[in-house]
Amino acid sequence: MPARKGDALPKTKDGAGDVTKSKQLVLGRLYGRLPLPELVGLTPQFDAIFSLLDHTVSSNEGNSALLIGPRGSGKSSVVHKALDALAEKHNGDQSPNTIKYHVVRLSGFIHTSDRIALRDIARQLLIEQDLENILIGSFSDAFSYILNLLRAAGTEDEAQQPPVLFILEEFDLLAQHPKQSLLYTLFDIAQIQQTPIAVLGVTARIDVMDLLEKRVKSRFSHRQIHIHNAQSLSDFKSILRNALYVAGSATVVSSSHAKQFNARVDEILATKEAETYAADVFDLGKDVRQLFRVFIPAAVRLSTLDPWLSVSRVKEDIAKEAMSAKFQVLSSISLLELCLVIAMKSLVQGGSSKYNFEMVYNEYKTFMSRHLMAVAAGGAMRVYKKPVALKAFETLVEMEIVRPVATSMAAESAAGGGTLGRNDLLAGTAQGTRAPKEYRMVQMMLEPGQVVDLVADRIDVPAVIRRWSQQ
Repeated sequence: MPARKGDALPKTKDGAGDVTKSKQLVLGRLYGRLPLPELVGLTPQFDAIFSLLDHTVSSNEGNSALLIGPRGSGKSSVVHKALDALAEKHNGDQSPNTIKYHVVRLSGFIHTSDRIALRDIARQLLIEQDLENILIGSFSDAFSYILNLLRAAGTEDEAQQPPVLFILEEFDLLAQHPKQSLLYTLFDIAQIQQTPIAVLGVTARIDVMDLLEKRVKSRFSHRQIHIHNAQSLSDFKSILRNALYVAGSATVVSSSHAKQFNARVDEILATKEAETYAADVFDLGKDVRQLFRVFIPAAVRLSTLDPWLSVSRVKEDIAKEAMSAKFQVLSSISLLELCLVIAMKSLVQGGSSKYNFEMVYNEYKTFMSRHLMAVAAGGAMRVYKKPVALKAFETLVEMEIVRPVATSMAAESAAGGGTLGRNDLLAGTAQGTRAPKEYRMVQMMLEPGQVVDLVADRIDVPAVIRRWSQQ
């Protein structure tokens, strides 16, 4: 594979192992399968979660809390970091025959019923005997029986049960189970001193408390930990840098490979395109996952022949991602459809805010008739008949580039503001009448300047059509 300009770095001598590990590590972070090595701006939330879980493990306290924040804000990363720190603290004094604590992970996406959740709790706690007989009774009795078995098998002292930490991902979906038996039982047991468990719910819904029944709320501690997206652009960029950096160590990749890999990451992030795109994403929604998505194609292309992220390819991916959704749709329309768009642009510039197909086709036919000699000489264009143009016009309606508009008070009131749905033109309800579709009024959802840019980006447009769009 030939190297592109600006991509020249010395080839690595560390072999394919470093490249493979770097690729797996970076892709795992970008896809969200692996936590980021550092938490940026989330130290207070980490301290709160670690303190809650540590009190349960160290002091046998029953605790419950909710971790609330928008998607992509780092909720799962904070939980993973807290569990890793907890394991690092308590594994040192853990004897081989003693289980210090258990971690049970449930998800509202996977555990769609309390019975499925109970089975997975027993599986994760390695208690599977007599499970069929256990499930015959109530959920509370079955769960208490599992905890009693755990108490007898987990430690030499039968009076002491190893704590259980429950991590409930997509807590709002679990709250939609009938009767909410799972949540009620967990919160109720968390209040019993002899059964130390911690229940940490993770959700993106800020109104999750409204989903809980009154009896469940009475058992919950009402402790809520809120996470927000990055508050500054520098933090936003630091999150991306942490996702792309590779740490040099004996267990990951060699120090020399990591140094060159991170140098290329710094080079990419310092480009004007990356700086501008990161600022745009931060201003629009602060969703770091959208920023990650641009670097996934470059990470996928990593290989022994091309072991570094490509600056030029990242720039191309940023340009594609930053392209307007309308332009992505319009990039594949036919030349006839493009001519109809230009005809609507001419009508708008002539003072017509609303128009129908007959007006658009008449504008198209008038221009093509005036330039028929030039078009014929090019050999790439001809005047299409009205039925063919009408089919192309309906395609623009289906793509919502053209939208029907209401022309009567009753139709405008039904539309809730004047613009109707894309099916109204085809169904005959655009004006509340049965007028032929050729005479139903429409509006183009593009500005004249966007039409000019659209034509400029196409290389298959004849010169006469290109001049028409610039008039």
